[in-house]
Amino acid sequence: MSNPLFNVVFFGIIQPGKDKQTVQQNMAKMFKTEPAKLAPYFAGGRKVIKSNIDELMAEKYRVALEKIGLVIKIEAAEGKSAATKAATANPKATPADPNASIAQKIAQQVTKADTGDITMAEVGADVIEHPVEVVPQEIGDISDIDMAEVGADVLEHPTEVVAQEIGDISDISMAEVGADVLENPPEVVAQEIDDISSISMAEPGADIIENPKEKKKAPIPDISDLSLK
Repeated sequence: MSNPLFNVVFFGIIQPGKDKQTVQQNMAKMFKTEPAKLAPYFAGGRKVIKSNIDELMAEKYRVALEKIGLVIKIEAAEGKSAATKAATANPKATPADPNASIAQKIAQQVTKADTGDITMAEVGADVIEHPVEVVPQEIGDISDIDMAEVGADVLEHPTEVVAQEIGDISDISMAEVGADVLENPPEVVAQEIDDISSISMAEPGADIIENPKEKKKAPIPDISDLSLK
């Protein structure tokens, strides 16, 4: 039984908070091509970056591409296994020239991207395909509704708040400004400080943490074997 194959698909959507131009430049750097040649991939619509690859390689593409800011979808490919598909497509294929330029290969692949069915929508047009139909609700007669005056209480039958009874407060007075209003406050015993004459201030910008913990860097997957479709 052949292993299932998958497609790495991009719909021109980038992750929230990411700059489109920066993401496009990062993608071009990853695939060693010019950013302008990747413009069709960011114009919207379904674009297959890599097709008919195994699950492990598809996941590797997804991690690498989402790391630079793309939103990637992995779709099951409808077809044969990788070996069978390659043999069927080109049974007399010869090994690729190991000295061929990777950049030239990718540039050719990007140039071959089919963008003939992509057009720009008019300004203000609804670009959502098959939007959910919103059925307008029926509104009854509102001719007898008017606006309340500014400051009016618009709540009908508000909850009645019963005022609490206050006892005799004639013997209560205000303390003077700055007076300590706590009765019998707890005594705070000053801590004894040792000799600190040998302590000095570090210079501005100095790292005052002794033996700081080494910051772990996020692992970067190996992307040397990634290429466009």
